[in-house]
Amino acid sequence: MKFGGGLMDNAPGIKKVTELIEEFSCEPLVVVVSALGKTTNALEKLYQQYLNGEPLEDGFFEIKKKHLSIVTQLFSKVDDDLRNCLDQLFEQLWSSLNAKYSNKYEAYDCIVSFGEELSSCIIYHYLKSINIKTNLVNAKCIIKTDSNFTNASVNWSYTSKTIDSRIVPLLESGKVVITQGFVGADKFGKSTTIGREGSDFTAAIIGNLLNADEVTIWKNVPGLMNADPARFSNAVKIDKLSYHEAIELAYYGASVIHPKTIQPLKQKNIPLFVRPYYNTDLLPTSITNDSSNDSVTSSIIIKDNQVLLSISTKDLSFIAEENLKQIFDVFSRNKTHINMMQNSAVSFSVCFKEDSVKLPGLLSDLQSEFAIKYNKGLILITVRNYTDDIIASLVGNKKVYLEQKSRVTVQLLIRES
Repeated sequence: MKFGGGLMDNAPGIKKVTELIEEFSCEPLVVVVSALGKTTNALEKLYQQYLNGEPLEDGFFEIKKKHLSIVTQLFSKVDDDLRNCLDQLFEQLWSSLNAKYSNKYEAYDCIVSFGEELSSCIIYHYLKSINIKTNLVNAKCIIKTDSNFTNASVNWSYTSKTIDSRIVPLLESGKVVITQGFVGADKFGKSTTIGREGSDFTAAIIGNLLNADEVTIWKNVPGLMNADPARFSNAVKIDKLSYHEAIELAYYGASVIHPKTIQPLKQKNIPLFVRPYYNTDLLPTSITNDSSNDSVTSSIIIKDNQVLLSISTKDLSFIAEENLKQIFDVFSRNKTHINMMQNSAVSFSVCFKEDSVKLPGLLSDLQSEFAIKYNKGLILITVRNYTDDIIASLVGNKKVYLEQKSRVTVQLLIRES
């Protein structure tokens, strides 16, 4: 089971999560937790201040205050083990904020990964306090990766061995295993992360290697929705979906599922359930090999804060394969994911999410070889199983900067009026 930070934003949320864990603890169970609500954002802000050489005390103590406040609401008496665990983690976080790193991406992974360590420490000790047999296993000891910081690749062979040695014996002894999502470690023991919102992927990795009966993602919505309910009042739940369609939706940015989550489950034919944490009686969205429902419902995915970047050669000669290789190398080096691309004879246009840390380096690297123009503050709309009426309702009188259409999918890059 995987629990996201939005469900654990306060003490009542953590209590509800632990009730669900207790309800299912009669079966062998691994629980993957994210950082508490908004903690990753707060750590990313601290990271940005670290890069800028700005004071860090206020942000650090704000994060500490939030966690300690939740602890005092959860526990009538804080025991020494919990206090020591939190003290050590906050000392390590402060040391990380004052350390030197080989590059900014290594710094990101080291600093931001503390969110999951803090949340898992609190949840583990709360489960112990209500007499649930449980063990906390640090994900950095089991999820082994390469050193591609911020988007590390899993060493499946090594990770399989660590899970066999560290998790299987605990499950066989009847204990619930708690671990962190999103984080791992390379062969040097340095903290790595497997992609923003990567806790789902962590659950899929462990599920695959344990040959789990199922993997469940608990959410604050009825299941996988065909659109964001906060933006579309007519959003509906999708009852069932194939692995293939789920991979497509995740690739285009469906926020409920991390893009890498589905493949490890498909490989072992492990069903993925998306369930509402507030009512276990509601039927979940089930993601399996069954594709009979894939084209029944149109799905709308919105990505904000997009940049449209048009790249051309300085002499306006054709954009050739060698130019494209250079461009893709720059995006890879600056760890920027392209959401849409289109080329003409003399120009190559790409759309990607704006990142204030990565964008300056990306533009600088491209400008050394190419002429560039860009627009910021755009919105990328993707519709699977579209109709003309849906497209018309979404576009209205908005300016369309880029459009791509296939038999099943349409993507529109627009600016709000």
